[in-house]
Amino acid sequence: MIIAICEYPFKGPHRTVGNLEDRPGAYAVFSEFHGKYYLLDVDCSDEVKKAIENHERSKCWEKYRKGLIRYAVLYESDFPSKPKEEIVKEARKRYVTMPCGGGPR
Repeated sequence: MIIAICEYPFKGPHRTVGNLEDRPGAYAVFSEFHGKYYLLDVDCSDEVKKAIENHERSKCWEKYRKGLIRYAVLYESDFPSKPKEEIVKEARKRYVTMPCGGGPR
């Protein structure tokens, strides 16, 4: 399945990080509640899986989740035309109400 974030095709939602890879990319963290997805955070890393597993804002995700935590990812190799940092910056600018990591940086 694909979840569009700022028109970028993030793959997900994944139920666990076990389905993710340690490759460079951008990722989104969602809360799933009654079949709806609520965006909690967007970030990027050179090692997506490790970054999510050890993220400094994971307590924020837990605090603001309405249901189950889900993940979506856009690996750089799947979308090489734009750097992952620019995708995250664009998403944070558009979704300023994200409770964790929202707003431009």
